[in-house]
Amino acid sequence: MRNFDFRGVLCSKEEANVSCWGAKGPKAPLERLYFKLPSLAKDEVRIKVLHTGLCHTDCSKLDELWGKSVLFPMVPGHEIVAEIEKVGDEVKGFKPGDLVGFGVFRDCCGKCKACKSGDDQLCTECYVLTYDPYLGGYSTHMQVKASFVFRMPPNLDKTKAAPILCAGVTVFAPLKRWGMPGARCGVVGIGGLGHMAIQVANKMGMHVVAISTNPSKEAEAKQYGAKEFINSKNEADMKKLKSTEKLDLLINTAFVSDISEYLYSLRAGGRFIQVAVPDIAKPIVFNNVDLVAGQKQYSGSWVGNRRELQETLDFCADFNILPVVENFKWPDFPKAYQRLYECKAKYRCVVDVADTFDNL
Repeated sequence: MRNFDFRGVLCSKEEANVSCWGAKGPKAPLERLYFKLPSLAKDEVRIKVLHTGLCHTDCSKLDELWGKSVLFPMVPGHEIVAEIEKVGDEVKGFKPGDLVGFGVFRDCCGKCKACKSGDDQLCTECYVLTYDPYLGGYSTHMQVKASFVFRMPPNLDKTKAAPILCAGVTVFAPLKRWGMPGARCGVVGIGGLGHMAIQVANKMGMHVVAISTNPSKEAEAKQYGAKEFINSKNEADMKKLKSTEKLDLLINTAFVSDISEYLYSLRAGGRFIQVAVPDIAKPIVFNNVDLVAGQKQYSGSWVGNRRELQETLDFCADFNILPVVENFKWPDFPKAYQRLYECKAKYRCVVDVADTFDNL
């Protein structure tokens, strides 16, 4: 049996050097867990978590919607704003007290073709996510490789910025990769990812068409920078989307299974970008004839590489882009998670860890 002591050993509160919220099994409620972290490695930093964001990925992992390989007890969390508390002997460029961010992944091989090309998020050898089996950001402290830590721009509101490290880069990377100023860009879904996509695409100079099942979000979408709004439950609106000037690209941030109508709204050669990851039991379907005859492109995008993540933070700081969040205190972590799980949050939940930790 594999030894997982490298992530920290579950122990009593008295023995612990990190307090966490985690689950002991699939779909189990969050509860307080205590771990003793191993000695700090020479290339690592120990960070004190200040603010941690909750992502729907956390729910999918805890419910085992993407497979049953989760190591329990599991401590989720990959949207982390933190302060460096200690540095390993060989760490350069960081010092105690530095404000940093930590995102979706914590290691890669550095040797495969993807890593050498700069796309370390696509590492084919030893891509390691921030949590499972390691302890994630629902914690008071973490130990992580310094090479996967990012500098937080000082003008970003640290109480709101944590989701940029996941939701922000998830939409920034593909929009930068495939978008261009003046392009007509559709955004499906105005939620945790979608409201960030609208802001980012707008600041990149694109003409944004927001698409939602909720007509009450029109004013809000336009406040974020959308020039047009489509109610996807309104037949006339959807007919307009498919018959007027076609979209150059469309980014899907919603759990939509049948994307045929959205694919049809793209111009010939246009690109559909899938960033939402629905339940694997609900495969995505579309009109193959439209895809082929229109020479359209269907692309997935998985967060971003380390360079793109730092660019995302800097871009958001330069253009004053922030996620809309609800802030919670450390003792209310289960309430924050339930808001997220029930899709009631607007639009992300952030727990203020260091300032509200109650040492229970």
